[in-house]
Amino acid sequence: MLTHSPPVRPRSGRRSRVARRVAALAVIVGGIVGALLAPVVATAAPPYTTSATVSSLAFTEKAVASGTKAELTGSWSLPDDPVAPAGFVVDLPEGLRGLPDAFPLLDDDGQEAGSCVTTAAQLVCDIDGTYLQEHPVGLSGGFSFWATVTTEVTETTTVTYDFGDVTAAVDVKPDPFACSTDCDFRGRTDFKSGEYQNSSDTIAWDVAVGAGAKGMVAGQEVVVTDIIGPDQELLRESAAGERYPSLWVATGLETLPSGLVVPGPITEAPASDYTVSADGTTVTFTAREGAFYNVHYLSRVTDDGAAGSYRNAAEIRVGTETSSTVTSEVTRHGGSGTGNGTRVGRFTALKTLDGEAAATERIPAETRYVLEYAYPAGRGFPAGSGVLTLEAGSPVTSPALPVGAEVTVRERTPESVAGIAWGTPTISPERFTVGDETVAVSVQNPVSVVPPPPTPTTPPTPGTPTTPPTTPGTPTTPGTPTTPGTPGKSLASTGGEIAVTGLVAGVLLLGMGGALAAARRARRGNR
Repeated sequence: MLTHSPPVRPRSGRRSRVARRVAALAVIVGGIVGALLAPVVATAAPPYTTSATVSSLAFTEKAVASGTKAELTGSWSLPDDPVAPAGFVVDLPEGLRGLPDAFPLLDDDGQEAGSCVTTAAQLVCDIDGTYLQEHPVGLSGGFSFWATVTTEVTETTTVTYDFGDVTAAVDVKPDPFACSTDCDFRGRTDFKSGEYQNSSDTIAWDVAVGAGAKGMVAGQEVVVTDIIGPDQELLRESAAGERYPSLWVATGLETLPSGLVVPGPITEAPASDYTVSADGTTVTFTAREGAFYNVHYLSRVTDDGAAGSYRNAAEIRVGTETSSTVTSEVTRHGGSGTGNGTRVGRFTALKTLDGEAAATERIPAETRYVLEYAYPAGRGFPAGSGVLTLEAGSPVTSPALPVGAEVTVRERTPESVAGIAWGTPTISPERFTVGDETVAVSVQNPVSVVPPPPTPTTPPTPGTPTTPPTTPGTPTTPGTPTTPGTPGKSLASTGGEIAVTGLVAGVLLLGMGGALAAARRARRGNR
């Protein structure tokens, strides 16, 4: 851990910003080190067209001391079919200061789904536009980052930090180096500390030369030699152009906000005050009366931070005294993140009619056809289904479907059209697997003309049968025989004779009818 911030060159006469800790505790003010060594720039910037939802955020430890680092983890998600640019921002509340960092959001296959940048004030994560297009469904993931807890307490206190949409609580313990009584500076021993810079995968090492309460004795020759650890190489210059190694000096004491008294303020010594070996490992200088010295080294890790922890040592010789060796180990407090979405593909459907013109021309051009599709659940996606509405001759594209989905397609029976018979549709392919390439589905319907049924003729209405009489007819009484005339005396027949004869017959018939009627009445009366 650094006893004070790594070297910051004064600019425009301004004094360097300083924070100090003793007993191997690092205090980095506001991310100055990260800004010096490798400025962090987000790949995109909010506001976003589509903002992800941060649904949770929590500390990984139940308790953390004020002034130390804490890790936070969270989860995020995007709605389906998001529009780029897309991403999310986590603004850090008062009491938390982000540890400068940059890290990718990786999917299960190791593909980069996005990238995140942590600054002192916020975490900004951008989702990659290409990944967004190729994986527009179910985009979600997690993230972790580090922040320094700056909340000051006098006793362990549960503090809830408000991040806007979510909150996170942690027990904050008092600063272990806070001092309220007997805070006088009594000198220091040799020691070494370091701070890992995530943004550049470099380590700022600080070697503090021991001295009494009143500083060093004038004229003492001091030789500091760095002993580089595994997976590292020393740098002679930072990304910001700062020279390494370098000598820093304080000629007095200062009191930190915690009440602790330490050497300070500390400033960089002129290059003429010390010499550096050709390989950059050794710094030699002559002490001034009452001064306190620190030597800064910068190393770059050669494994991209894979080891996680890195050791370094330094040999310190003052005058003719036996030299001492101090060691330190730092840990990469880096963020990480995941992002996974479902790769999607599509299919197109084209409806055609197959039949003679006499049949196809009867079907209205605005006729709609409905195609149903469905697929079971697969790796990373649930079961799904849907419908497409088509017009004959006009292809239609499906919504995005999960790559790997086994799709089955069928057509609903079209609506009836007068004079037309729909045949069984031919769908090709009827079953297929969604892939990166669009699948072309053809739906062909046979149609034919239905002959009109013959017009039925109305059968003739049968005649009304004659009802037979219920009363039997009266038998005719034979006529009275005519008295034969005297032979030779007969006259020729005339029309008048015929009429007289008919009249006589009618009278006789009437008389007989009356007699019969009277006889029937008489019989009824005797019953």
